Amino acid sequence: MKTLARDHAGLDVLPYADCLRLLAKAPLGRISFMSDGDVVIMPVNHGLDGTSVVFRTAGGSKLRVASDAGVVAFEIDGYDWETISGFSVLVTGRAEQVLDDAEIARLEQLDVRPGLVGAERPFWMRIRADGITGRTFG
Repeated sequence: MKTLARDHAGLDVLPYADCLRLLAKAPLGRISFMSDGDVVIMPVNHGLDGTSVVFRTAGGSKLRVASDAGVVAFEIDGYDWETISGFSVLVTGRAEQVLDDAEIARLEQLDVRPGLVGAERPFWMRIRADGITGRTFG
């Protein structure tokens, strides 16, 4: 078993490659951003495109933050009650709407679907990661 570095709180720091692996397999995460002076946190189904988190959305606050190239955070986590262990991965970066038709066609191959059946989510969003960090415990 490999030994991981510990952070100041005593949590094990996940290697970058493990963070990407967990991001790629987790179907649901949360995006957070500022909107009209308030913190907004919303669940989204997502995919991983290289080191960028991608997801589909409707018009609204997520699309507005992307049009402003707003700073966002994206998090996934998991917990196992039997082993009392878990992980958290945090992506920070800027959101942008994907507008290029060829890129949209390529992202369609990732099979990212809206969480609500029948929900219209016509716009693709990308979080260009400035930082990807993760912690594990247990």
